[in-house]
Amino acid sequence: MLMKVGPNLKLLLSVWNILSKLSRRQRTTAPLRQALLPTTSPRGTSGHRKFQKTFSKLIMKTFVIGIGGVTNGGKTTLAKNLQKHLPNCSVISQDDFFKPPSEIETDKNGFLQYDVLEALNMEKMMSTISCWMQSPRHSPVSTERNTEDVPILIIEGFLLFNYKPLETIWNRRYFVTIPYEECKRRRSMRVYEPPDSPGYFDGHVWPMYLKHRREIEDIEWEIVYLDGTKSKEDLLSQVYEDLRQELAKQKLSCKASLEGSSA
Repeated sequence: MLMKVGPNLKLLLSVWNILSKLSRRQRTTAPLRQALLPTTSPRGTSGHRKFQKTFSKLIMKTFVIGIGGVTNGGKTTLAKNLQKHLPNCSVISQDDFFKPPSEIETDKNGFLQYDVLEALNMEKMMSTISCWMQSPRHSPVSTERNTEDVPILIIEGFLLFNYKPLETIWNRRYFVTIPYEECKRRRSMRVYEPPDSPGYFDGHVWPMYLKHRREIEDIEWEIVYLDGTKSKEDLLSQVYEDLRQELAKQKLSCKASLEGSSA
């Protein structure tokens, strides 16, 4: 679990995870609200209202965005630009959780295995996410602040959607892509520590990217693919507008749930 919760909340989370899997197979979230109505607690009773209010608060209190994709695709830049425009928004970067160089394995070709989950301290990253979930932090960077706005968390990194423990937290997923030649060009212009060894991009970085992308292509959750060759302004505009619509939907859904529970 991402949060320390009581038995009732654990039950709600379990129900939510099960129904989420069913709904995404049907490509709709509409059945969820109906399925969540307890058959043993008639509509209008105190038990029914308490269940709906608790569940509405649970699923509507945060909005978590994942920005994954290819190395040097512009994930970090997009996340930081979004943070400046979205209300109550925080950012967690997967790159901050790499293990020390001494703990990174080397393959038979002598290439350091940085582009794999084993190179990351995912337990520490999950702990950081859990802390935010328990007490969402309002970012001082955001230019739009309103106490009624849902706290937003952007998690950006190259291996987000391949990590099973994270699969149920996303409200919106984006995956940035750029062609091989452009990726190689951008990579060659950056300085890494340790630096890329000769042949590292073709021998490790790009093959790992293709492998991990194939893995997520079978994921049932919707992933919005982004063209990383677009200008920073165009990419920001595209994602910001999409998120604005998604956040509006969430607010309406939350309002409808609360009104229904009080009826």
